Amino acid sequence: MRRKPTIQDVANLARVSKSTVSKFLNDVPYVSRETRKKIEQAIQTLDFRPNTFARGLVNHTSGLIGLVISGVDVLVNVELIKAIELEAGKHGYHVVLVSTNDDYSLEKEIPQILSEKFHYLDGVILANAREGMDLELLRETFEHVVMVHRYIPNDVVDFVTIDGYIGGKLAAEYLIGLGHKKLGMIAGPAVIYQSRDRLEGFKDTLKEYGLLEDSVIIESGYSVEEGFQAAEMIMFDYKDVTAIFASSDMIALGVLDAARLFRWKIPEDLSVIGFDNMAFSRLARVPLTTVDGRIKEMGQMAVRKLMERIKRERKEREQAFLRPSLIVRESCREFT
Repeated sequence: MRRKPTIQDVANLARVSKSTVSKFLNDVPYVSRETRKKIEQAIQTLDFRPNTFARGLVNHTSGLIGLVISGVDVLVNVELIKAIELEAGKHGYHVVLVSTNDDYSLEKEIPQILSEKFHYLDGVILANAREGMDLELLRETFEHVVMVHRYIPNDVVDFVTIDGYIGGKLAAEYLIGLGHKKLGMIAGPAVIYQSRDRLEGFKDTLKEYGLLEDSVIIESGYSVEEGFQAAEMIMFDYKDVTAIFASSDMIALGVLDAARLFRWKIPEDLSVIGFDNMAFSRLARVPLTTVDGRIKEMGQMAVRKLMERIKRERKEREQAFLRPSLIVRESCREFT
């Protein structure tokens, strides 16, 4: 097996010092044009590929950022990962992916795990933040941290998220405008602030219209299976409910699955609204009306904010709530 060429091999062939090659690779000035040409020719002849991690040691960077997600099987994370990887690539960075598999006990240990095993990262994007996570411990190791999608109210870390409160209001107002008076909501876990925001927006709107007391609210996880179970509970225990707001498209998919099994017609028997506007929502058996969570845009903005921190272009803390919009498809109808 052929040995990989080293910086020393390049230096020997170009007849320059190893330190001169290192300066060339790291774009340090004062390397003459003639010397640069000799080094470039040596690199091409040897097919030398510099170790980007080693180069980063000179610049005190690794060229790597961490992305912590709740699980690779969560479709919203799939879209978020893609957006973050593409945007990071534009800035010359690669992404190290860490998944907690939505294990709450593991998520609480994430700051310590990252500090011990991934301390070389230039920064971290957290997409799995929930109440109880020790952000201060994380900041002790990583100067640059940005939360995306899920967030924790704080005074030290940037975040980019959707305005879940406005999203909850949009869903409630739309269903009420269609004439629904007996509404159900399948809310996400209360330890996730986004879940709380969506619930509070929905509840406050129902209260404004005097419909809160007649509504049904069930807390659920964000999986399809949990959405199925919650829908089953609502529709069999509260038969007068005519519309359900699901706190995510994954939950809504579970509602649609339950409707198929129990032969509830969507939207004739039950109107359904999701949240996130995942790619599959428009391809569902009944195209899903949903609140657009602007996932791609959130991922891109999170990377840009992290790059501003890494490159020392910004010192002040920035926390952004993006305004959602309602995407109307075919899963809701007027109730008369």
